Order: sequence, then C-alpha cells, then structure tokens
Amino acid sequence: MKKTLISSLIVSALPLSVAFAETDNEPVTRIDPLVVLGARPDYADENLAGSQDIISREELSISHVNNTMELFTKIPGVYFARYNQGIINTDIGIRGFAAEGSTPHAKLLIDGIPSNLHNGYSEMDQLFPGNIDTIQVYKGNSDPRYGTFNVAGNYNIATRSDIAREVEVTYGSYNAREIQGYWGEQTGNLQHSYFAGYRESEGYRDNFDMDKYSVGGRWFYDLSDDTSIGFIARMAEYDADAPGYLTRDEGRKHPTRSADYASQDGGNKETQSFSLHFDTALADDLSWSAKAYYNYYERERWVRFSEAGSLQNRYDEQDHYGFISTLSWDINEQWALNWGFDIERQDVLEQRFGTIGNMRQRDTNNVARNFDYDFISKGTYLQVSHAPNEFIEWNAAIRADQIDGDFKQRNAADEVVSDRESYDYGTIVQPKFNLFLYPTEQITLFANLGRSFQHPVSSSAYTEGERSARDVSVNDGWELGIKWAPVYSLELRLSYWEQKAKDEFVLVDGLTQNVGKTLRQGADLGINWMATDRLTLWSNFSAVDSEIQSPGRDNGNELRSIPSYTASTGLSYLFTPALTGRLHYDAQGSSYINEANSGGKFGKYNLVNASMDYATSWGNINFQVNNLFNEYYEYVYDNGGVDGVIFSPGDGVNASVSVAYKF
Repeated sequence: MKKTLISSLIVSALPLSVAFAETDNEPVTRIDPLVVLGARPDYADENLAGSQDIISREELSISHVNNTMELFTKIPGVYFARYNQGIINTDIGIRGFAAEGSTPHAKLLIDGIPSNLHNGYSEMDQLFPGNIDTIQVYKGNSDPRYGTFNVAGNYNIATRSDIAREVEVTYGSYNAREIQGYWGEQTGNLQHSYFAGYRESEGYRDNFDMDKYSVGGRWFYDLSDDTSIGFIARMAEYDADAPGYLTRDEGRKHPTRSADYASQDGGNKETQSFSLHFDTALADDLSWSAKAYYNYYERERWVRFSEAGSLQNRYDEQDHYGFISTLSWDINEQWALNWGFDIERQDVLEQRFGTIGNMRQRDTNNVARNFDYDFISKGTYLQVSHAPNEFIEWNAAIRADQIDGDFKQRNAADEVVSDRESYDYGTIVQPKFNLFLYPTEQITLFANLGRSFQHPVSSSAYTEGERSARDVSVNDGWELGIKWAPVYSLELRLSYWEQKAKDEFVLVDGLTQNVGKTLRQGADLGINWMATDRLTLWSNFSAVDSEIQSPGRDNGNELRSIPSYTASTGLSYLFTPALTGRLHYDAQGSSYINEANSGGKFGKYNLVNASMDYATSWGNINFQVNNLFNEYYEYVYDNGGVDGVIFSPGDGVNASVSVAYKF
C-alpha cells in the first residue's frame, strides 16, 4: 500500500503540488503565489509541522458561490461531497475521513470561535466571500489548541478588518444575483467594520430556488498600546428548495431535473454569532488572550429521499456558549510556554416527525426523534517550545479533555420517556509533538506526531441507568516531510502521513456505529512556481488509502466516500498591468459508497474553471466560468433498503460577471 502511494507521487511529481508548512525560522527563500498561499497564517507561530495552507483575500475577492464550502476547492488535499439538496448542500473532508459528514473530523473556527454544529458539521453558509480575509487549513493531529472535532485537522476562517469601502454586484447563470458591501474604518482608537450580503439563485436543477443573506460587524478598541477589547456580531439566514435524488439513468440523461416526489423538499437555516475578544500584554514577555461567545443555530428541513419513502420534517435548534483563554510566555530567546483552557456548553433540541400535507404528525408512529439534551466539553493544554540553535526547533504539548451532559427523549405527547447521562469518558489525554530541522537555507525537514479523539454525538453519547464507562475513539498519527526552495521562485514539498484509529465511529442516519480499527495513509506532493514576472503556476496532488482492520466481514475493505486522490493545478497570467487571467483544474478520484465495498465506485471528476479580472480606476470587473467543459459529475449515496443507490448531479457549465466599486 505504501509503495502504491509513493509510486503515484513519483509519477505525478512534475505537474502537481501542495502549499507548505511555515515556521518562525523558515528559510529566507520563499514566494507568495496568488492562489493558495498568502501571508503566513498567524498560528504558524505555534510551530505546527505539517500541511498548512491558506487562501488569500485576493483570491477570495473574485469568488462567487452558492455554498461557502466551495471556496475550499483550491486547498490541497480537500475533497467534496456535493449533495446539492437545499440547506444541506456541501461537505468537505481531509486526511482520509469522509466528506459527507459520516465521520466528523475537523474543527471549524471563525475568528477563533468554534463553529461546528453538535454533530460536527461545519456551518459556513453564514459567511460570504466578501467578508472573509483568509481561510487557513491545517491537516494533521499535532495541534494542541483544540479538542472536540480536531480529529484530523482544523479550518480557521478570519473575517475582514481592513480599512476599505466597496460594493460589488454579480449576475450569473441560473438567474443568480448577488450584492456584497463592506465598510472598514479607523476612528481614533476604534477600528470598526461592517458587512452585508445577499444572494439568490434558481439553481442548475429544477426545484432549487435559494436565497441567503448575512450581516455583521466588528468593533475593536485599543484601551492602551498593550490592551485591546473587541466585539463581533453576525446574523445570517439561508432558505432553499431541494431537487431531491434521481436514479442513475435519470441523473445522467436529465441532470437538470428534479425528482417528482421531491416537490415539497426544502428548508431554511438561521445562524447568529456574538463574541467578545480581549488581548493584553501583561509584561514584555507575557501575553493573555480571552474570548467569550454565544452561537445560535436553527435548521428546519422537509425531506423525502425516494418515492418509496415519506416526507419528513427535521428540526434542530442549538445554543452554544463558550470561553477560551490562552496565556503565552516567551521565557527567553530559546524557550516559550503556552497554556490554554476552553469550555463549551451546547443545548440541543433535535426532532424528526412524519408529515401529512406538510403538517407534523405527533402520533407514536410518526415521531422518529424527539431529543432534548445538553453537551459540555472542557479542555486544557500546555505546550513548550524550544529552538536551541538555528538548525533545530521543536515543541511538545499535552492536552486533556472531559465530556459531560444530560439527555432526555420525549414521546409524541412531549413526555419524557428516557432520561440519561453521558457516558463516563474519563479524562482524554492527547500528547502532541512537532519538529523542524534546517540543514540548509533552502531545505526544511519536518515531522509531527499526535493523538486526537472522536466522540459519539446525539443520543449515542448518553447511557441509561448507572453512568457506565466508555472509551472515545482514539486517533494516533504522524507525518514526515521535506520542503525545498532551490531558487527564489520555486518551492516544492513532499510528505507522507499515517493515522490509525480504534473504536472509530461512523454516523448512519445521524447515529453512531462502531467500525473498529482503521488505518489511513497518504502522501502529498507539490510545487509553487513563479515562472516569470507575469506567470505564476501552482499545483498539488494528494493520494489516500484507507482500510478497516477489525475482524469481520468488512476487514480489509476501504472506508466509504474517501476518494483515492485529489489534485489541483492552476495558473495566473498578467496580460497587462490591468488584466489578469486565471485557470484552475480540479480533480477527484472515485470511492466506494459503503463499507462493504459493494456496488462499485463513484464520484470521480475533472473540472476546469476560468476567470478574467480587469482593474479599473474605480474598482474591478470579473468574469468567471465554472465547469468550462460541462463535465458531468454527481454525488452518490447508498440509502439502503428499498431505496438503494441514489444520485444527485452537480452543476453544469455556468458563468457570472461581477462589478466591484471601491470608494
């Protein structure tokens, strides 16, 4: 298996690449390609050895999408499950974990605030590209800052705080219309910024109509040269109909159709986020950062998966409260110490009802789920960093987490029929380690290892009767790689990684099942090349293998919904000082749709997107075409039972034009 991965990388070495890990002691030789790498991520100061990638503001400024997760197409090693089902639209995956949400595995943070739903799904549609400064992705399990959902890595999104004023309007295929406005000011010691965005689209497929909006503001005040306090508020809503799933033949012959039985499918979701931020320098070598937050999520969906099924109403309401504290001490030039603490409480109402005529039916046979529970997580870590000389740097950390909560199940009459407590998971201890070696100014060798954990969600996290002990799923991983910058204009990276898990959970219809021991392994290869002053090329290739290693019928099989490879290649060419052209090729391999590995593989695609930007004295004009060659691709799901395998075609060729006015 390892030989297969390495061979694949060698064959693909010339055209493909990934972005690079960065450290405070990185070689002076580096470039900042337009597409993937921008300014160094702030958390590079934590010396995370491994795959750290960033989408810069410049790239985000020309992006226009129905689903915010589509912005991740240019991040190396990220793959997609595009449901295209209204408010349930897209999920992403990394490091051999399924993109469709069956194995929640990545922590999402927006401005440093945890933003996963209780089940681990990432709620990003509250953001528009016009309000995002950077998107940073770390793949690996050696980051000690986060506990729950930080299984295979994390996504950090920073909203804008720059001084600017601009309005942008967009019109595109499927009658898509969008307006975004941003205003950022500095008034004395107060830095304040505001954003409003609205988008609507009729969609590629029938019965898709969607509209969404988002408004937000940031207010940060410098109390002194050493201390600042800030407040961030954001509200968003997303409303959409859903086209439903088709049979294989229907999807490929008539991809724009909606399933007849799905005429009532659709839903809406609402998000609110409020956070306080406090930063101070307690001394020249000692700083403290604290954040307190409240997130509110409401999602209601009407869904019918097949003609054999019936229309179901699904409703979730979640209140998340949390506090995060980080203390950093630069002991001297060689040693540093970081201590962090975080706590979060989630209050969740989770319901599923059968319906007649879009009305909930509260009889016993029609109440599939009526849960009311709270979930409390708290964690702390201590990290020590040491740079004894210019040739070596390392850091080690220990993190500990605890989980608690109560659960109530109600019947059709809203009477409590089951009252449970969370399992006794004990204290979940996770060691982390990162190492950098600098044999020359052009070469960086890096290695990491760490432990992370996956916990059950919803009713699976609680037990009846006496509180019994239960283990979480433990995930141990490591990565070894090299970064090489032979000349100023060229960077390359090659790395190999492995992650082993035991008692791994897989979500099936929202509840967890145990698939036992698993192995994931993969390799990344990449290049960023500033070929000339006008031409920049970037490319990446990631190969992934997964395997179930528990005795039983699925032993030796691959995990479902994990593509065997992902690849992206892009170029940016400056035709004139005012005119820039971009081309982006995005590919993904096929995968099995069940752990039994039956029924074949699906999901392979090769998509090409192109765009042109013309800078004017007053702003910018952008023209973009997605899926330039009208490639057919689809999301495929094994729904089991009488429904079988169901298909959701992806968008065909589409275009848009945007005009941005800056004042």
